[in-house]
Amino acid sequence: MLFSNKMDNFRVSKTAEIADLALSLKEKGHTIINMASGELSLKPALTVRREACNVINKGDTLYTQVAGLNKLRDLISEKLKKDLNIKYKTDEIIVSNGGKQVIFNAMQGTLNRGDEVIIVSPYWVSYPEIVKLCGGTPKILYSKRKEGFSINTERLEKLITSKTKWLILNSPNNPTGTVYSHKNLKNLIHVLSKYPDIFILSDDIYEKLNFSFRKNTNIINLDKNLKKRTLIVNGFSKGYCMTGWRLGYGAGPKALIDAMAKIQSQSTSAANTIAQHAAIKALELDYAYFEEIKNTLIKRRTIVTSALSDLDGFRSNFSQGAFYLFPSIKKFLGKRLIGHDKILNDISFCKQLLSSEHVATVPGSSFGSKDSIRLSYALSEKDLRIGCKRIKQFCARLE
Repeated sequence: MLFSNKMDNFRVSKTAEIADLALSLKEKGHTIINMASGELSLKPALTVRREACNVINKGDTLYTQVAGLNKLRDLISEKLKKDLNIKYKTDEIIVSNGGKQVIFNAMQGTLNRGDEVIIVSPYWVSYPEIVKLCGGTPKILYSKRKEGFSINTERLEKLITSKTKWLILNSPNNPTGTVYSHKNLKNLIHVLSKYPDIFILSDDIYEKLNFSFRKNTNIINLDKNLKKRTLIVNGFSKGYCMTGWRLGYGAGPKALIDAMAKIQSQSTSAANTIAQHAAIKALELDYAYFEEIKNTLIKRRTIVTSALSDLDGFRSNFSQGAFYLFPSIKKFLGKRLIGHDKILNDISFCKQLLSSEHVATVPGSSFGSKDSIRLSYALSEKDLRIGCKRIKQFCARLE
């Protein structure tokens, strides 16, 4: 079989590789603490689950419009107005099968071969791979741990060329938990004002899990002029605890949304009808619901940071949002467990931690930042305590 040339530069997700190894160990009877998880251990709200059952029982499960139910898009418009003080018409919104499809639709609809997309590292693993699949070239803007993983606008400007088409932002950030400050965003706006042809993709999927501010701040909040060249990407996976429901949405200029809908019409068509109806109920949840989730996560964050605080060399920046820690593991490189290979990088660290202590984590190189690992504190308190204990045992055994 002759494969596409695109496959030559396309990488298998290290997250999926670790997950497969974890599943294999689990099938052999081992108890795995999955700190690689990108989903909360909480159920969706009862009203959301009941609505899904009602829709199924009524048989109201036929296809919807490609871009999503009008009522759902109307409510998303109201939500954006309420939360971000930004007004979008219904035809400026598309509902897709997860936020990942929103991003894929946008890149597929705008990128020509040679177009460049600037991605801030550490980044979500799929950004550069989606760009490459869609014919573009990812350009990585490296942020530094000592700078709090903020965006260095001087380095950003040096990456911009006549081929730059998109800049991708993600705050709260996966994998670091960083929330970009208003000052950082204003500096970024100053740079972008010089380059009016660059589009901005603002991935707000963790907006409900911002521990630094009561409401998430989108770059358009600080400069409404950017609305005409910004795509907001969001969904119901993280803050609403609906990962497996596969429902995301995008809001942006009508011409862009139309192009994305055209692509979606020839790929998956409309998103899951049951999930769309349930999402209508999700958008009716009040502020207290999300406060309870945030308080739960803050407590879990404290459990992990406290448990690992005395682990020498396991240095992590403070997590301001999402549900991740991103510690450095540089001190442990070059060491080994007795009877095992030397730990040469973050990938071998994660594999040996999983195989010996049955704790799954994700190597930082997957996110464009080597010699680090990502830990999720979205697990139950019991599992977090067990996981931290096993991590400390593993590090103590390294020689």
